[in-house]
Amino acid sequence: MTTDEPAPEPEPDPALRERRLHPAAIAVLALAALREAAAPIVILIGVSVAGGGLEAQALLRSLGFLALGVVLSSLVGLARWLTTTYGVTPDGIRLSTGMLAKKRTDVPLSRVQGLDTVQGPVQRLLGVVAVNVQTAGGGAKGEIALDALDPRTAEELREAVRSLRPELAAERPAAPATERRLSRPMLLVAALTAGQLGVILPLLAGGSQFVDDLLFGRGNVGSASRLLPDKTMEWLLAAAVLLAVAWALSVAGALVAFAGFRIARDGERLRIRRGLLQRSESTVPVHRVHGVRVVEGLLRRPFGLATLRVEVVGYAEEASAARTLFPLLRRREVESFLQELLPELADDPGGLEPPPRRAARRYLLPPALAGAAVAALVCALEPSLFPWPFALAVLLGLYGLGAYRGAGWRLRDGRLALRTRRLSQSTLLAPAHRLQAHGVAQNPLQRRGRLADVAVSVGAGAGARVRHLEASVAWELWERLRPRGSLRDPQPVQKRVVGPP
Repeated sequence: MTTDEPAPEPEPDPALRERRLHPAAIAVLALAALREAAAPIVILIGVSVAGGGLEAQALLRSLGFLALGVVLSSLVGLARWLTTTYGVTPDGIRLSTGMLAKKRTDVPLSRVQGLDTVQGPVQRLLGVVAVNVQTAGGGAKGEIALDALDPRTAEELREAVRSLRPELAAERPAAPATERRLSRPMLLVAALTAGQLGVILPLLAGGSQFVDDLLFGRGNVGSASRLLPDKTMEWLLAAAVLLAVAWALSVAGALVAFAGFRIARDGERLRIRRGLLQRSESTVPVHRVHGVRVVEGLLRRPFGLATLRVEVVGYAEEASAARTLFPLLRRREVESFLQELLPELADDPGGLEPPPRRAARRYLLPPALAGAAVAALVCALEPSLFPWPFALAVLLGLYGLGAYRGAGWRLRDGRLALRTRRLSQSTLLAPAHRLQAHGVAQNPLQRRGRLADVAVSVGAGAGARVRHLEASVAWELWERLRPRGSLRDPQPVQKRVVGPP
């Protein structure tokens, strides 16, 4: 005898319905509270030292302020641990926090995209892991962040979520996962060519200014000015030292971020592990990956090397390291790498169609004219420098010419490739049906020259833009990117002018 009664919904382990974090979370939360209070503590210590110099009494006051900060942070960590609970229900994952005002966060199981684990130096010392519940709209740390769980409890949590979502259980393959690792020689090359100077140099410049203000102050302007370079060679030497320090910090940062990098394709999920001091393990569902970006840095492009990054829904606020699909590989290996681990987006970043030759001057002239205007202003203020400032116009003109030579596009078999070049060269590879938006822009000068820009956005809003294409090509491409029943694109673009719809 059969009945039509629906099967009962699976129930999670009762032990996971309402639990506290691991007791080690007290230390983790206390350190987090201490970091939050670091600025006022440093100010108090600085004022104490400035007022009393390096006398014993001033040093004791400073140690007292530091000890008070540690005690208060420890009490805050204990209070946060006592008032934080989490649990798994048939409906989702729940987190309750708050000492005076209770805050409860519920994430439905249907929105859970992955449970990422992070193990920083403190967690490693205490033998625990942090678990971030990632959703499509989650931020940098996920929608729910559990700061300290026993590794066994973290696995139980993952199994509980998997058991309540049968589609996740079905994703686990019987065959071993496909895996790629970053070798130590390639890690070293990746670190040496990371080139994150654009981020580090401003920080160093700001730090040097802060040190000047702190050590010399307004009353010691004469002493501070004597330490500044007063000759051209001294300025060049100072700039070289600053650049060398920035490059060393960039190398160290890359080594810390990508040591032990490993990526595996496990069914319909990508599992990525990385990090030296803070070990992170991320799980990214393949259906969330809307595009792959091939980034060739200034130091890597001459050697044919590139970094692969993913454009993923829900990771827009993550740092670039968290969106790295693979830190370094040869450009010619990109398509074979994607065929192995992400065949849904596999494509060749080469062989793109460039903008027309007559568009070259539109890439070259604007930056060159801007450089000439700045050079003219500098020469007007300091005529003795003429004509050296006009070298800036030449350099910016070469930059524009490089941007023209790097630009390109292709739409083939429903797969779009757009390439732009600034200091680094970036090629976006994305299936046409996963684009969030696409459009054509045309200013009056472009309309007169029968040129137009094409722009697309993927993932959580990131995108690409190719400037100064033939207007007929741009509008034809816009038309071909419109959603239709068939995404196959066997016909080449016909260069005929079509108006906007």
